[in-house]
Amino acid sequence: MSPHLSPVAPAWDWEHDMPPAPAIRAGNTLYLSGQIALTPDGSLAGEGDFVAQSRQCFENIRAILARADASMRDVVKMTTYFTCELNEAVAAEYWAVRKAYFGDHKPASTGVQVKALLMPACLVEIEVVAVLPEQRS
Repeated sequence: MSPHLSPVAPAWDWEHDMPPAPAIRAGNTLYLSGQIALTPDGSLAGEGDFVAQSRQCFENIRAILARADASMRDVVKMTTYFTCELNEAVAAEYWAVRKAYFGDHKPASTGVQVKALLMPACLVEIEVVAVLPEQRS
């Protein structure tokens, strides 16, 4: 890996089994891989439950950000991949979960409906980019 890039990872039981790093820091920018609803022990949270899976994705994001001395308020871009049918009810559930983690912070965001994710039981995957303040570089 290039010397100006550094991997960032929490101490999850399953992280060593996955080829991509949970996140890569390049200068003051932190690029997180898409997070699915795996718990720290590697089990899937909320099988068949979109809300529970969304919460676990955000918990994973928060844990990775914390390892880089960052927070949800440092997130500048988010892309969410949904496999479930998108409608007003699903959107309302997702926004409620998202608001619980971001409060009034509103990073630029894109939502994409996809047919499937790498793990078929996953209903949502979320990737983010965070920019860290200069004093943390």
